[in-house]
Amino acid sequence: MSDDSDACAADFAEHTRHLFVDVAQARAIAAGGRPALRAVFRKVHGVASGWLRLAEDRPDWTRHGIFAGNAYRCWTRFSSDIPPDAGDEENGTLGLGIKLFGASSPSLAVVDPEAPTADLLFQNHDVFFVDTGADMCRFTDLSLKGRAEEWFEVHPETKQILADMAKHEDSVLTATYSSTLPYACGAATAVKYRLVPQQAGPSRAEPGDKDRLRTDLRLRLGEGPAAFAFELQRPEPGFMPDLDCATQHWPEADAPFVSIGTLVLDQQDVTAEGQGAYGENLAFSPWRVPEANRPLGSIAESRRAAYPSSAAQRHKVNGIPEAEPHRPR
Repeated sequence: MSDDSDACAADFAEHTRHLFVDVAQARAIAAGGRPALRAVFRKVHGVASGWLRLAEDRPDWTRHGIFAGNAYRCWTRFSSDIPPDAGDEENGTLGLGIKLFGASSPSLAVVDPEAPTADLLFQNHDVFFVDTGADMCRFTDLSLKGRAEEWFEVHPETKQILADMAKHEDSVLTATYSSTLPYACGAATAVKYRLVPQQAGPSRAEPGDKDRLRTDLRLRLGEGPAAFAFELQRPEPGFMPDLDCATQHWPEADAPFVSIGTLVLDQQDVTAEGQGAYGENLAFSPWRVPEANRPLGSIAESRRAAYPSSAAQRHKVNGIPEAEPHRPR
């Protein structure tokens, strides 16, 4: 199917890194895009500070790694997986990166694993569009060659999931987010994460605003704080999800959610000088977590090298030191 199928079979993680960083991201840099941007989720809607506070009465089975703590200062980055100059009416998938400060170390990160930080990554959809790391490699290869239809002919579910992921959201603060992929929670438990908004209402932006999500975020946080319930989803005994089948939906009846805390974003001016640049210079990785919260599945393996490699290339071009911040701005 793919000219590079042998490369994907030999080492899907390295070839995925190559495709995203050495091909796609490098192509955008060579075309003169400055500052150099991430390989994915390039359109940023805003960067905001806040707190992740964990509930005192959360279940004991949740108290592993990150979730053994009580409260973390954090910075968040809201984005979409569409071109940075595209209008928000294209309805790309929303992404949310959260960097926690004050986490226990070491983490599983490639860069500075001793840093007292942890990263949490979310999308506004609860399943991924391919199952495995090898699938991701082959689909990416075909897509970069303009041949994605070859994959869709054999895997129509991918096309449907991608269509479902391109959903309309009135606000990044009223969307529901999922970790999409599973993570460990201690030695014996696999979970997914979910953020449920505690505010509602239509967009605050004017009709026709091509950056309506950015405008809405600015207006809402300028008026007051925003919050999300932080939940863990754990399979019940008898339901055994395939942790390397990323398109598999976990029915809530078989894998209920339990609320363990709250993400609160402070009232703030997200356009304050330096705030956006600070957030864009942050690097997020699903592997910047302790062993107790290890990412699970082969798609997570394919991200282990790709994320820090993309950040290193972006930082080098932009003249930013490749360093993990140990304290929040």
